[in-house]
Amino acid sequence: MIGIMGAMAEEVALFRQEMKVTSEHQFAGMDYIVGELCNEQIVLLQSGIGKVKATMGTQIMIDRFDVDLIIFTGLAGALMPNMSQGDFVVSNNVVQYDFDLTAFGRRHGELPDVGRMIEVDGDLVKFACYAFEDVFGSSGDGPNLFVGAVCSGDKFVTDTRKISWLQREFGAVATEMEGAAFGYTCYLNGVRLVLMRTISDTGGDQAAGDFKDYLKVACNNSFQVVKTMLEIISYRNDGAKALGVHQQSTS
Repeated sequence: MIGIMGAMAEEVALFRQEMKVTSEHQFAGMDYIVGELCNEQIVLLQSGIGKVKATMGTQIMIDRFDVDLIIFTGLAGALMPNMSQGDFVVSNNVVQYDFDLTAFGRRHGELPDVGRMIEVDGDLVKFACYAFEDVFGSSGDGPNLFVGAVCSGDKFVTDTRKISWLQREFGAVATEMEGAAFGYTCYLNGVRLVLMRTISDTGGDQAAGDFKDYLKVACNNSFQVVKTMLEIISYRNDGAKALGVHQQSTS
């Protein structure tokens, strides 16, 4: 089974509309929707905003459902000056920028047990990029694709100085509020993960307004890429079954 998560209702609404629902479950006040999409069994969750909610939702999904991998999708703020609204980010590493043990000689974001960065599954990063190209092509007329680190913290970032610091300190391309907590939880449980984000704002004083204005378009873009990625996974699985070969969802 494949898990799909988003923080806000808008980020998961299109998945809920298109999937064939077979059951619904509630744990810790969160609704887990089980069903089928693109011939794959999925469990869908709106986790809520922030690292605590993302951690809780991810751990419950792992404990209660037989998930092979989890996709976290939604929106993010840009950290690179050449990024625009609608650009798409596939994360290859995640880091909690507000985890701070620098008083003990560690770097910002460094976790004592695993280090600074949590690495995302390389095959899933590749499939996410394929899906983006299938949806938007490579002609240069659509949004741009960025692959890079995403940094997470419990703050919606609007300060341009903070944006510059995040880019310099972590080499990150985008910032949001859930991905690193989700990634850390998956890592500790040995569950494969991929994090995909559509850029909704480019920071500064207008970031909150830009986020609200672009929300619908950004969510639709994310949905189209994730859905296409599921189709790629389903195609590979069907091919393996036809050949009588046992393989994991993305191997």
